[in-house]
Amino acid sequence: MESMKKDDVWTSRARRIALAVFALAAGAAGRVLADPAAPGPASIDDAQIVSRVLAMNRAEERTAQSVKGKFVSAAVWQLADRIQVDHADLDREFRRLAPDAEKAIEDGATDAQEGPDLSKLSGDELEKAYVDREVKSHRAMLATLDRDLIPSARSAALRERLVDARAELAAQLQQARNVQHAEWVRQAAAEERADISKEISNEGP
Repeated sequence: MESMKKDDVWTSRARRIALAVFALAAGAAGRVLADPAAPGPASIDDAQIVSRVLAMNRAEERTAQSVKGKFVSAAVWQLADRIQVDHADLDREFRRLAPDAEKAIEDGATDAQEGPDLSKLSGDELEKAYVDREVKSHRAMLATLDRDLIPSARSAALRERLVDARAELAAQLQQARNVQHAEWVRQAAAEERADISKEISNEGP
């Protein structure tokens, strides 16, 4: 009986240690994924937080608006339309919190443009590049919110709004990943059909 109690105590301690190690590893992974050059939470005030959110919103809204009309795939068009509409709504909501942040918004929107130049692409190549961009940019935005913006918010109202925005961004990311996966399945099926057709052709008279 005494041996069993010791085993239970050891197991409980081992679990606590494992959880602590996991928490430390998760925190380190989050710091690696986020931009190490970005300012830490202590250096950002509420006005700067709002400006950065508005900059991200503006970049996403403008990108979606510029390419949406070129899409043929309904799924990609719906993703771009959702992003354009949702970020326009977020822009209006956060703008009320910092009406004088226009310059910071413009500067941030310029810096936020990453990846291939979508204006030079078309067809399937454009759609793939756009969806890949959205997956990457949404992961980066979520990392920024989790690491810098939400922990730094002093106003309870701002913090609550940031949490709501995070939920919306996570939903957009999931939709983008779904589109990515559906395209991968379609492409794999097309390649399989092409291989079967080639085999049949080779076996012909």
